[in-house]
Amino acid sequence: MNITLVVNTRKEDANEYASIVEQYLLAHEVHVKILTREDYTRDDFTDADYIISIGGDGTILRLAGILRGQDTPMLGINAGHLGYLTEVSKKEQIPAALQALLEHNYIRDVRTMLHGSIRRNGEVIARGTALNEILISRGRGISVLRFSVYYDGQLLSRYTSDGVIFSTPTGSTAYNLSAGGPIVAPGAPVMVMTPICAHTMNGRAVILPEKARMEIHIESENEVLAFDGENIVDLEPGDIVKIRQANELTTLVKLRHDSFLETLREKIDSENRR
Repeated sequence: MNITLVVNTRKEDANEYASIVEQYLLAHEVHVKILTREDYTRDDFTDADYIISIGGDGTILRLAGILRGQDTPMLGINAGHLGYLTEVSKKEQIPAALQALLEHNYIRDVRTMLHGSIRRNGEVIARGTALNEILISRGRGISVLRFSVYYDGQLLSRYTSDGVIFSTPTGSTAYNLSAGGPIVAPGAPVMVMTPICAHTMNGRAVILPEKARMEIHIESENEVLAFDGENIVDLEPGDIVKIRQANELTTLVKLRHDSFLETLREKIDSENRR
């Protein structure tokens, strides 16, 4: 068995957790590849039966973007802050989690992603996928943004706001939640559009079917787009951003049968105790 271990060494406990994981796997005759730098590519994971991420949600999101649907189960060990996407949150839980992984005693938790592309003068200048969200926001300063949103070819609304978030159900507990958007069960067949501080009475979040085809027509300067907080692209007036459900999926390792609400409550309670 081959396991690739990705370690975010900027996290305080990451190296200690990585040492525990490495020693356990080697004792069970598992071949371990350890990646501690962030210049890894999709090719680094082609022979992996499993991927273990030690860090926080950001580490998993970056991996999901690089893997782009490569169907390799990913186990998250939290060495960061909240870690909504991580399954292991305490050092003493690591051995049992690894045992369950090696015995194939887990649930494949398949998550949908979003695909976005940017067209300028009729040509695609950038594209990407996101496990959490695709964000349009200001690049700098405090100027408000102006854009129009179309749903399946029909005008949904024109906005003057600080930006807009398009999130998957997975991303509903991330920036979407901070911006006042709804919490959505991970398996729900929807995407969520949440305007950020909209200067209008029509500034509420909108729940859209997962097959929705969205277009955002950029009408002001100083706008940028980001896929899960990375791959930031400067936008120009006249650009058209297209967003839809991605063909790619991300597979997480789930060790418990808890509902997402139980997991959410546990994470929030943990945050409140900090």
